[in-house]
Amino acid sequence: MTGAALSLSAGAAAAAAAWLIPRRVAGARMAVPPSILLDLMPVVLTAGLLLIISARPLFSGAVVLALGGGFAFADRTKRRVLREPVVFSDMSEFGHLFTQPHLYLPFAGPALVIGGALAAIGTALGLLAFTTPLWQPAPAPILIVLLIAHIAGWLLSREPLLSLTAIWLRRLRPIGDPVVDAARLGPFCVLLVYGIIARAERAGRRTPFHPLPAPMLRDRRAAMPVVLVQCESFFDARRISPSMPKDLLPGFEACLRRGATFGRLETAAWGANTMRTEFAVLTGIAEERLGYDRFNPYHAFARAPIASLASQLRAEGYRTLCLHPFDRRFFRRDLTMRALGFDAFLGRETLGGSRRPPYRSDPDLARQVLTILDAEGPRTFIFVITMGNHGPWPEDESQIDPELRRLFGLGDFPQGGALLHYLTGLTHSDEMLGILLEELGARRDNAVLGFYGDHLPSLPDAFEHLGFDDWASDYILVDGTVSRPRRLDLAAHMLPRLILDRLRIRNLLGRSSRAPVLTR
Repeated sequence: MTGAALSLSAGAAAAAAAWLIPRRVAGARMAVPPSILLDLMPVVLTAGLLLIISARPLFSGAVVLALGGGFAFADRTKRRVLREPVVFSDMSEFGHLFTQPHLYLPFAGPALVIGGALAAIGTALGLLAFTTPLWQPAPAPILIVLLIAHIAGWLLSREPLLSLTAIWLRRLRPIGDPVVDAARLGPFCVLLVYGIIARAERAGRRTPFHPLPAPMLRDRRAAMPVVLVQCESFFDARRISPSMPKDLLPGFEACLRRGATFGRLETAAWGANTMRTEFAVLTGIAEERLGYDRFNPYHAFARAPIASLASQLRAEGYRTLCLHPFDRRFFRRDLTMRALGFDAFLGRETLGGSRRPPYRSDPDLARQVLTILDAEGPRTFIFVITMGNHGPWPEDESQIDPELRRLFGLGDFPQGGALLHYLTGLTHSDEMLGILLEELGARRDNAVLGFYGDHLPSLPDAFEHLGFDDWASDYILVDGTVSRPRRLDLAAHMLPRLILDRLRIRNLLGRSSRAPVLTR
């Protein structure tokens, strides 16, 4: 075998491995030819493009293998940590890996990720420098190929080709469960199917939820300030184990004594993907109405104006503010919050706090909320997105409540230290709830206070050890009335209805019968 043939064979073998390894992680079987061809297409196109540019088969195959291996590693990690595979909208978060690595790398293992990336880069550069090209690459063919690829992608993203392609892809019968679909069609095929169908359906799914005019309140003196807190990873952790202290959440218990409505909050995410619960609570739109955009409504769906709790309250004369002591560009909230009807979006630049842990503490953020509410007046809606108890949580003993350490020990079970660190942060979140309850009750008896968790914390090993398997977080809603506490379990998109009921405002959110359900 000649050197050229050996190089071509080795490059082809590496490209084949780049396709097979992610399929192994997804449990994909050999299926009907259309799905196999679609699953193979990204690997073939990438390898072919690299080969045309470099004329080095082994280099091209090695780069594709590194990309395929990296995808498989990310897919496996996400399945373990978040209980779902990589989906098309995750690509919009790829940049966060470099701008906010502390939010991602600890789940995968920083040494493994950084070491693997450096090894892949070093290998690719070595092959590029020390292997001989099979031909001399010419600029003209390379530019032509890149131009053709660009034009093909542009045409595919425009009508009518976009809709025609989506119609054809629906014949593969994806069911909308990424785990099942990835196993049946292949992981790369599912990325294409979900992404193209979501883009084709997006405008039609968005239309029924455009902002609608709302009737103005007759008695403007009866304004009730509204504070709604999306608390990071908050839930009633006493559900984890009977050995949990009964007095773990005194702020939560104080709300119950004030006659709160409370209960489990059904969320569409576990461990992360805050934007799913956030969008549901703000818009009242059930996730099945979003199609494949349900995986990340902020990826594209919410970039255009959408009827929301904020836009409806603004139509009633409220000043609508969003507070998030973090990077305003994370999840592109700087774009979506404006589309969702907020007058102002205050981030870390205004609120202060650290870019890295420890972030803005929840009790400090509560006091800022009260200061802003005093300045803005009663006809104000403040939506708060906390960061104080954001994971990942370290396994060391720093900042762990001594009583919790005594109760559970440390390192006695997998992720035990991380769980104790989370519980310590949870008590600070509960302190925030208590501060808001007492101060709003003392100064504004008719204020509406909502407090809920966006998802459960990603502590799969600790929860498995303790026999805890749940998806629901918790919420609590308090207003100026004093009555018996009422338990009402509900889905996240139903929460704004309770708030509007408290304000005696007709609910216009998420009710359109013209919005189609998820394509099956």
